[in-house]
Formats: sequence, C-alpha cells, structure tokens
Amino acid sequence: MTLIWALPSWAAQSLEPDPLTEINRDLIKENILKLGKSAQVAYDQLEILPAVEASDKIIDIVKSVVDKNVQDSASIYKSYALDLHKAGFFFAAERLFYTAYRINATKLGEYHPFTLSSLNNLASNLNAQERFADAVTHFEKVLRFRTLILGSRHSATIDSLANLGYTYDRLGQSDKARDLLDRAVNLSIETRGRDHPDSAKLMILFADILGNAEDVPKSEFYLRQALKTLTAVKGPYHVDTMSCLQRLGTNLFEQKKYSEAEPYFYHAWIRRENKFGKDDPATEQSKESLIASLNSQGLHEEAEKIIGTEVLMPE
Repeated sequence: MTLIWALPSWAAQSLEPDPLTEINRDLIKENILKLGKSAQVAYDQLEILPAVEASDKIIDIVKSVVDKNVQDSASIYKSYALDLHKAGFFFAAERLFYTAYRINATKLGEYHPFTLSSLNNLASNLNAQERFADAVTHFEKVLRFRTLILGSRHSATIDSLANLGYTYDRLGQSDKARDLLDRAVNLSIETRGRDHPDSAKLMILFADILGNAEDVPKSEFYLRQALKTLTAVKGPYHVDTMSCLQRLGTNLFEQKKYSEAEPYFYHAWIRRENKFGKDDPATEQSKESLIASLNSQGLHEEAEKIIGTEVLMPE
C-alpha cells in the first residue's frame, strides 16, 4: 500500500517552467536515475562503498543545480528525491530527502509546515525500505506538531494519522494502527466528505489492516464505500477502482461468500485484461481469483471454461 506523500495545499504555485530549463532538467534526471540504479543495485548486494560513491555523485549533481538556484534549494533536493523514490532507488533518494529536511529545518525551523512535510517524505522513504522502526519516530513527530500547528482536522494532519497507523501495523502494533486509521477515516469523511477520493483511499488502507476475523465485515463495509466513490470519481477502468474491485472480491471470498465474490473478480479480470492485457500479473491475479470462486461453488465446468478462454469478454 502506497503511503500519503506530503504535497501541502498551502504551498505556493510554481511559475510556468521555461522549456529550455525543462529539457536540461530531463537530462539531469536521466543521469541521476542511472546513478540511482547503480547505487541501489550495489546496496542490495551489500556492496556499500560503490553504493555510497554513486550516491555521492548524485549529491554533487544536485548541489551544482542548487548553486544556480539557491532560493529553491530544498525543493530541488525533494524533486530529485521523488524521482529516485518513484523509480525504486530508495538508497540514493533517502540522502536527498534528508538534505531537503535539514535545509528547511535550518532556514524555516523544525516545526514549520514545510519542514514537517520534508520529514514526512523522509519517513515514507524509510517505510519503503521496510525500516519501520526508524520511520515511526519521524511520523510520530510529524503528527504531533501538525496537530499543534495546523489542527487535528487539517488534511495534512489526517494524512499523518494514516501514515503513522500504517507504520504501526507494519511493526505489529495492531491496536494502535486500528485506532489511528479509524480516526483518520472518520475525520476525512467529516472534513472532505464520504465521496472524496482521499476518503476512499483511507477507507481502503483501513480495510487492509483490519486483519482479524471479526473485522472482516467492517472491512467489507469500507471497501464497498470506497468502490462506489472511486467508480464515480475516477471511473471504472482506473487502476485504483480495479484494485478495489479485487480487494472487495477477496474480502467476500474470505468470508466464504463465494457467489458474491464472483462478480467482483469477474469485473476486475475483464477490466484489467482490457486495460493491461491478458498476461499482466494483475489480470492473472483476478482470473485466478475468479476460477477459485467458481470452484468453491462447485462450478467446475465454468471454471474450466475460464482457464481456457482466450477472447476478451464484454461486461
């Protein structure tokens, strides 16, 4: 499950970029991503020195960009950090996120909203590396001071509740996780509305961590609410909508409601096949889930037909 990034609504809008500047940035980004990949491969193979050397080169490149635009230094570090993070090159991204955080802390203070945003990004990066114990300390600090400075009902504070709840769940602290996600969902519904896509995102996250058997019906409720919102707002073929279809089908299957699960798996399969192709892993997941739901109902002939199908079926 993807965490919620800090892209604060109170940030000033950028001016329209100069085309030449954008071309230059693309070239720099390409170079940074190549070095980020080298650093990540080395780090994953426990070759720490080559990983650090590649990361140092990235720092030097970004610093040269910053030297030409000192006023926007933290944003530049964050921008390239996000590029690396989204590409899965977390080792190099961490250093840039940390640098952006330290710049904001020095210039603006430890508790400025932009500084807290930078710390949130650093913590999200640590989560992506499965360093949950390191991340949780940062998320706790972000939540504490966002609550004090922005208020408990601010959208950034609500997202911090969710991020910390997710991280507690990864650490096995289920009760804390459920409490925080429950608060986040309810506050999001109150402030953003039940039909807001961010509320739907939090409902799905909450549903995912409701792991105990007695929580499955509650999880089903939130998944149904989220699916309704995502279908209306993002459309039936959006990746988030199709993922929610699959999640709801899985929830019903786990409750042994095989006939109810079947149409959700079916629609997830058909939509994913039309959008991604029949060999995509997500398509295969939905197809296998549909076959399992049919077999669980004793509909073995129907399941065999699905196994051998090659033609896209209309919804």
